[in-house]
Amino acid sequence: MKKKALLEEALTQANKANAAKSAFLSNMSHDIRTPMNAIVGFTTLAASRLDQPEKVEEYLNKIKSSSTHLLSLINDILDMSHIESGKVSLDEQPYNLVDLLDDLYSIIQAETSARQLYFSINTESVRHTEVRCDKLRINQILLNLLGNALKFTNPGGFIKVTLDELPGAPVGYGRYRFTVSDTGIGMSPEFVEHIFDPFERERTSTISGIQGTGLGMAITKNLVDMMHGTISVKSTQGKGTSFTVELTLQLACEGATAAAQEAKTQHVDPSHRLRHSRILLVDDNDLNREIAITLLEDEGFTVECAVNGCEAVEKIMDAPSGHYQLVLMDVQMPVMNGYEATKAIRRLNDPTRAQVPILAMTADAFEEDRQKALRSGMNGHLTKPVEIDKLFEALDELLS
Repeated sequence: MKKKALLEEALTQANKANAAKSAFLSNMSHDIRTPMNAIVGFTTLAASRLDQPEKVEEYLNKIKSSSTHLLSLINDILDMSHIESGKVSLDEQPYNLVDLLDDLYSIIQAETSARQLYFSINTESVRHTEVRCDKLRINQILLNLLGNALKFTNPGGFIKVTLDELPGAPVGYGRYRFTVSDTGIGMSPEFVEHIFDPFERERTSTISGIQGTGLGMAITKNLVDMMHGTISVKSTQGKGTSFTVELTLQLACEGATAAAQEAKTQHVDPSHRLRHSRILLVDDNDLNREIAITLLEDEGFTVECAVNGCEAVEKIMDAPSGHYQLVLMDVQMPVMNGYEATKAIRRLNDPTRAQVPILAMTADAFEEDRQKALRSGMNGHLTKPVEIDKLFEALDELLS
């Protein structure tokens, strides 16, 4: 009887999982095709109206917006599969929590203003602001929660983030409570029970035309669990929702976060940018090379190309010492990949050739990919699709 009950329970769970995944695939088919339809449609319209620059610019802006949304959907799917496979790791560094929330305010404020929402952040009760934490993952948690608040709060509504420091932390640690609340449409009690399940989306999402993978809250819950924290939610339909995340974080030494932040925020004066440097671009994809060459040459760089790692090593060996000031290196390539090519370059006898700055520019976008790039001898890591501002910021830093 006991075995039979366990089998029946397992069957029920399996059926639920299959139903959820079927619903997920149906949602994804709709949600991925929607921005893809816009991208294909507006590309066709732009090509047929080349004599109308204003229209072409309008269509390009819509293509960019749809592309950004499509990328966010793909990132959610990949992030969830990565978390479930246990490949996500935390990178804890000294950081100031108030600065973290100030940065978050800068990211969100423009969108809240555009949506006519009132947005505020309160950190008044925090006594110990300097901690060791994974800023990227805490940001991801808070942005997921704020993303939901933005989607489901009507113009004129309020969104608030509150950070409180709680008593009872072990020596050398601090207990922190992040609360993200809104005056949005709220959720049904039935959906609240399943909000952290993968692939779950309330029917309201479809009715209101709001798109998403149904993975944001599952990702958030998994990240909070990784940090040994807790997350809870209270919601009333028609009145709003409040998410609470509690984390215990190690306190950082006094001044450690300031030093770390100063090192990260140092930037090069634009007047000293070395925009006439020669760059070796290594990428096996014709379209990727065409885009990168145009962007770099428009900024005054001289660009030479290689289509695999082996060719890149040969070009550096054959060229005069110091001929290239920087290498933009793809990772996944035939003949020799980017990691192997970087190691080969670092082993060259001539110090000038061996120490040329190498920047990964790759679709391998996870934290361990960045760590692998750095371990192979690269000086930095950018993910595709490349954000133009981040590319030139990295180039300025490495060439200064």
